[in-house]
This record gives sequence, C-alpha cells and structure tokens, in this order.
Amino acid sequence: MRNKLLLPLCLLLSACALFQRSFRPTHAPPEEAVQILFPLELPSEGRQIIRGPMAAAIQLAMDDFLPRDVQPHRGATPEEVCLYQRDSYDVFAAPGSEGVMLVNIVLSPQACKMNGPSLDAEATYAVDVRKWRILAIKR
Repeated sequence: MRNKLLLPLCLLLSACALFQRSFRPTHAPPEEAVQILFPLELPSEGRQIIRGPMAAAIQLAMDDFLPRDVQPHRGATPEEVCLYQRDSYDVFAAPGSEGVMLVNIVLSPQACKMNGPSLDAEATYAVDVRKWRILAIKR
C-alpha cells in the first residue's frame, strides 16, 4: 500500500517544480516603510513621464537582456559583477513603426570600469506593443 502512494506523491512533487513563482520585488520591513513620507505631488524637477507602452516595452527588453535570476559566475571580478546589475545600464526608447517600440540598452559610461570594450553590454530591441513580444534584437 505504501508503494502505491509513493509513486503518485513523487509525480506530484516533481510536477510542482514546473510551476515557478513570478518575480516579486523585495519590500522593506514595515518599520522601515513607515519612515517614508510621500509628498502630495511628485517634485516637478527631475520628474519624467514614461507612458505605459514604453514602460512595458523597456521592462520586456530588460527582462530578456538581463534576466533577474541571472547571477555572476563564481570568482567574477568586480567589473564582471557590475555587468550583472541593471542599474549599470542606460536605456533609450522611441516609437518605431506602427505598433513597435525600439529599446536600446547600453552600458552606462560611468558604471563599470572596464579595461576594454564589453561585447555583450549593448542591444537594441524591437518590441511589438500590441502582442507584447520581442520581434528582433540587434546586438
């Protein structure tokens, strides 16, 4: 009887591995969060408006370019670690042809002190903003 239950249980547990939880950002503990005071309005100086389709296209391109779960290899140099940090990159975005958003991701000149050019530190994406898919990538 025990063996009859063991096989379905093993299959069920292995099937659970197929379901990955979607990414959720880390939140500060409540005692830290209560210290933040929000203004009635965002300050006008430095404020930028990024429309929904552009924001979504940038996120889609960045998730492909530098997935959140990718980590530097063991023994990576500080320069290599820098390449795995999203804030090391600048993003330029502009509407392309109808229904397409162009997103260019480049290594920020101030971010990583590289000894030479980094070959994989730039890409331009064509993102279909109707079906939310990547149409093409130019590296």
